[in-house]
Amino acid sequence: MRDAEYDREIQATTGLLRAVIPANLAEKFGRAAGISAQDFQKCHPADGGTICAVDGSHSMAMESGSTALALFRAAQTTFRNQERIRRSLTPLKFALIGTELEDQTFPRLYQDCFGEVPETPLPNDERSRTASILMETLEYWVTEQMAKEIDPGALLLRDGPLRVSHASHDRVLIRIAQTCMHRGLDLAGVSKQSTATWGGGHPLLLSVSVLARSMRIHPPWWISIDPLILDHAPFSQWQHGQTYVVLLHSRARKPLKVELPRDLSSEEVSRIMDRLAACSADGRIPGYPYPLLDAHRSVVLTREVVEQVRTDLISGLIAGGIDRQTYEILFGDVHDEFARY
Repeated sequence: MRDAEYDREIQATTGLLRAVIPANLAEKFGRAAGISAQDFQKCHPADGGTICAVDGSHSMAMESGSTALALFRAAQTTFRNQERIRRSLTPLKFALIGTELEDQTFPRLYQDCFGEVPETPLPNDERSRTASILMETLEYWVTEQMAKEIDPGALLLRDGPLRVSHASHDRVLIRIAQTCMHRGLDLAGVSKQSTATWGGGHPLLLSVSVLARSMRIHPPWWISIDPLILDHAPFSQWQHGQTYVVLLHSRARKPLKVELPRDLSSEEVSRIMDRLAACSADGRIPGYPYPLLDAHRSVVLTREVVEQVRTDLISGLIAGGIDRQTYEILFGDVHDEFARY
């Protein structure tokens, strides 16, 4: 027998979701944004040439109340004429995230990567964010190296926006953009998910997608987004890109958010979008650039990788004189015991 209170919770939650995605979402968004069918631009997939994609991954290997061990790494993969010509992976990095006010790994890592001291410390206020910014430090280092090394005229893709999450990365992203400009590279940030909303919480990607369908706009297409329509404008000093929503293949499941450097001409934007569409016809995930898919598959920290690291660390701790009981008190998870029953 169904629980009445549970049913009320389901009904209340579906009501909240319906308010976020109302039946007239397409009409409402088109009217608020002032978008017409002519604002959607068609992609004309062309030869992508050389395309380099950079991605990173992080995971927690061990956690306790007082400390956590984060793993992180970054990778790049480069394609020319649809064939991979280069792939590289940074060594797996380890960081102990404790209860100090500032993370102790960040200044050493930043110095190793960029040969300079970060201008702003990394606070230890939230472990997942700390690990993410450590990973992004490696990502930016790899991206900067590839901007110097890949063929002139190549397309350089970053998994994520052209916007930094930490102040010390800002000057690095500026250098990357300047290097790309001087070497004639196309730079793009591609995001699978977006927190962007408008009108008090309506999701941007969904709104653009349903509006395109209502106007019978057939993919692949792209459209520029006016930042003034968004609910929350990112900190402008750290925002280095113009936002676009794209649907890059006729069988794509969902649109993507793409950020390109500001002040590009319409011809330059069209050229980059055509290149993105050209490398987004992979049958596994149509509509997503396959160099980024390859970079993700190269770098992702799978459960097997994390478990192997955990096993090796336990062996090292035991060999160093720390007994199993001490380890269990520090890092043991009672939820693992709960799962047995």
